[in-house]
Order: sequence, then C-alpha cells, then structure tokens
Amino acid sequence: MEDKNGQKKMGELSPVNIPVQMFSLGDTTGRITPIRFRFQTAEDMIETIEIQKVISRDEKNYVGIREKQFICAARISGQERIMEIRYNVGSQKWTIFQFLA
Repeated sequence: MEDKNGQKKMGELSPVNIPVQMFSLGDTTGRITPIRFRFQTAEDMIETIEIQKVISRDEKNYVGIREKQFICAARISGQERIMEIRYNVGSQKWTIFQFLA
C-alpha cells in the first residue's frame, strides 16, 4: 500500500523502516523494554501506539553495526499487528523494520 505521494503506509508486510520515537524502560542490567512509540503519518499527524507485548528479543551484528531486535504485538488502527522493531545501538535510533502479521 502506498499513499498519494508514493510513500509506504503503516501496515505493510514488507520491510518498511519507519523511524519512530520510542518510549522504553531500561532495567538495572541494561535490558531495554519498548513500551510505546510514536511516528508521523502520511497526513502529517503524530500517532502514538502502545506495545501490548514483547514476544521476543535478540541482538544482531551486521558488519560491525549492533542492533537490538524486538518482535512485538501492538494494536494499530483497531487491528492487532506483529512487528519487528529494531534499535541501532550506534546511532541510538529506533525503526519499525517490518510487519510480520
């Protein structure tokens, strides 16, 4: 799905790399837990999404780039969606990498 400007919309099943502002918690061991995020929609609105459940977490190293990977469930536009969210340790940026279901 694309909007009128040719940009991808939330909810696609392919890699989307949507940059988000993440609200997360860190415990005393340094373990990060994403809580909610917000992003700018194609209509220039800010939408906030609550993460209902962190299903899994992993750490990936791609050619010297360290990323933390989270598979999460959230309700978006009335539908429960499973998504892969990534945190780049070096740049400290969060993205929705792809929608899984």
